[in-house]
Amino acid sequence: MPTRSRGRVSQPQPVAGAKAFTNFEDRDYLLSQAATLLLIGTQIRRDTPIRLRAPETRLKAAPTNLVAAPDPVPSSDMDALGFPDMAPQSARFSSEELQGMLGKRFAAPRSARPTESAKRNAAATLPRIANAFYKEATPATAGALLEASLEHAHELVRVSAASSYFDLTVTPHRALAVLEKGVSSADPLTRQVAAHALARLDPANPALNPLLRRGRRPTRLNKSHTSTIIHGTWARGSGWWQPPSGDFWKYLKASVDPSLYGAANRFEWSGGYSDAARSLGGSDLHDWVAAQGLAGLDLYTHSHGGSVAMLANHAGTAIGKLVMLSCPVHWPKYTPDFASVKKVVSVRVHLDLVILADRGGQKFKDAKISENVLPLWFDHFATHDPANWVKYNIPAKL
Repeated sequence: MPTRSRGRVSQPQPVAGAKAFTNFEDRDYLLSQAATLLLIGTQIRRDTPIRLRAPETRLKAAPTNLVAAPDPVPSSDMDALGFPDMAPQSARFSSEELQGMLGKRFAAPRSARPTESAKRNAAATLPRIANAFYKEATPATAGALLEASLEHAHELVRVSAASSYFDLTVTPHRALAVLEKGVSSADPLTRQVAAHALARLDPANPALNPLLRRGRRPTRLNKSHTSTIIHGTWARGSGWWQPPSGDFWKYLKASVDPSLYGAANRFEWSGGYSDAARSLGGSDLHDWVAAQGLAGLDLYTHSHGGSVAMLANHAGTAIGKLVMLSCPVHWPKYTPDFASVKKVVSVRVHLDLVILADRGGQKFKDAKISENVLPLWFDHFATHDPANWVKYNIPAKL
């Protein structure tokens, strides 16, 4: 299933309500199914703040007297998807109970990859279960929808169901296996949704370790005093941001900032999914900026790279423009220090699936942050796609 645009396929659009579960091949339907399943987890619990795992960090704490709150999921996006009202609930079910609601039992333990027969059964069952969920969104109907979706033919939908399954079940082993397999998916969106969900639920899981590999550092020097890119979670080894050949780096260098930093000692952080990893990344960024004499540089950040930049900002790093692309909102844990940043710009898409898996807010609400929501849906990577920067004239928003 294609999930990246790169100018080759049409942009996805949401399919509202139970209709989304009537087609199991069309991309718009599949992405809408994934968003619906991820939203179940965000709505049924609403108790997901991630506790600080590194209280000993030397970074100054973000202010706690801030009143601006994130917008976890904008109501307009919920309406466009047709997501029903759900009140927080405490009910949990076993997988056997949920299978009973589907009117079926499994003779043998299921694996992370469903059989062809199971996929056909899921396709036959899901429209009826989705209708029941949209008619009355209860923990039972939500759980049944998640249970059936674990057998879906498409891995992105299985992974999305597994992310929320933990919020409604007392038997999570099947969902854990789905997420563990998902982190090695060839599809980048599936891989990121699975990794964010698995790291949120089981941060020490060894399946996450391969995602922390470093990329190859360039050998030529290309020093700058203007701007640099801060990658996000699991992206340390990804090519898009790395000089001199990454497509986003090349685009910024050629069309936005000719002196974008490109030296072999360019900044990178671990890309780990934890408050400790981000705190250490912020501390390292602060030290790197000081060592290079780059105070006041512009930062182009993606995903939790924005969180790293905000922590460095609170540690004393002066920033020119802070551009946050698809940044999850965890307010007030991660906030800019507005006294030492000249401008803060956020660029994002509607119902970012990776941010849903992260359980972060989808939109900042502080008036000092310029929010720009592109007319795009679901794709966490769309904001660092050069084609989208050209099509939607993102440089003019900065």
